[in-house]
Amino acid sequence: MTAEPKRKDRERERHRREIMAAARELFARGGYERTSMACIAERAEFAVGTLYRFFKDKRALYRALILDTVEEFADELVTALQGPGNEIERLERYVEVKARLFVRHIPTARLYFTQTVGAGLLPTAGMDQEIRTVYQRVLDILESVVGDGMSKGLILKMNPRMLVLGLEGLSNAYVEVLIERRDDMEAGVLADTVKAIFFRPVAVEGAR
Repeated sequence: MTAEPKRKDRERERHRREIMAAARELFARGGYERTSMACIAERAEFAVGTLYRFFKDKRALYRALILDTVEEFADELVTALQGPGNEIERLERYVEVKARLFVRHIPTARLYFTQTVGAGLLPTAGMDQEIRTVYQRVLDILESVVGDGMSKGLILKMNPRMLVLGLEGLSNAYVEVLIERRDDMEAGVLADTVKAIFFRPVAVEGAR
């Protein structure tokens, strides 16, 4: 590829990011329904027609925002799960990283939870196949870590998939309630609460 196409690709990606940043800001401020493509174009300082060259409609733009965030979550959560330490330590680090990610992306998290019925207890609610595939990768690795912990006698033996879904449901439900109430969220407090409720009953004594 020559230098000119590479430069154009970089410029196109930069414009796409600027549009998404403007949409994220306006969705957070005024809500999805009350934010038009014209408003997003004005905030991003593009013509409305330019937006439609990147996204076919507002729903496609919303989906791109969610997918972008899910991919960032997945990358950091997988890194946490595959890092050093025993399985309990890695799972606790997963909870801590997830709490920090939610706090970092609270406007997008609020947008997703308000737009998606049942997202707190069913994390895949409202997701299309591409987003589900990204999230499923995290669940599979999470289940593998849980299974390894069980085989080593660190975690009580039970159905690992059910345990994983319980951890996800607990952490997401806390986030949904806090977002709905618009309390100030501290990642450490959220993570410590989830760990206290979840790991005390399932970790074998002496594993932590």
